[in-house]
Amino acid sequence: MQFQDSEHPDGVSSDHDSTKGGNTTLAQARQRKADAAVSLRLAGASWSDIARTVGYPTPRQAIVSTEKALAKRLDNPQDREKMRQLAGARLERLLMSVWPKATDPAHPEHLYALGKAREIIDRHAKLFGLDAPTEIVVHTPTQTELEAWVSQMLAGTLPPVHEYDIITGQIVEDDGAVSTG
Repeated sequence: MQFQDSEHPDGVSSDHDSTKGGNTTLAQARQRKADAAVSLRLAGASWSDIARTVGYPTPRQAIVSTEKALAKRLDNPQDREKMRQLAGARLERLLMSVWPKATDPAHPEHLYALGKAREIIDRHAKLFGLDAPTEIVVHTPTQTELEAWVSQMLAGTLPPVHEYDIITGQIVEDDGAVSTG
């Protein structure tokens, strides 16, 4: 038999006389409780509200159980895809709420809504991997390549030697006086 136990970390406990099948039932009860906590959190409930509603002894325990349940879900590719679809649907709903303001240049909140719409679209693209991958090439040059590069850089930084022609001329001052140089 299982029952609420505020002393137990999961908030669910069983009699010490339980059989192996009872432990499975206990595990299922804990899983249902954790799933309820995840659902409440996804709906925007605070950790205190989740602990109080679901029966965890503390908000901290609600956090721990929820994180464990989410980690289990993410291990399963089908659940991961469901969570991605849920997050995508939420992003689309948020985008729909700011879209009229973002697309109306005459609206007083146009620029703010435009920025928010862009952020939502960017997050949506990241969630579904729509951004093009960034290619990073790492090259470790050999000693010979380094020496060749240094020689090339030094050759390019030395000024070329030029012979200049000497030109003689006169400097005319503003007052009309002429000086020779």
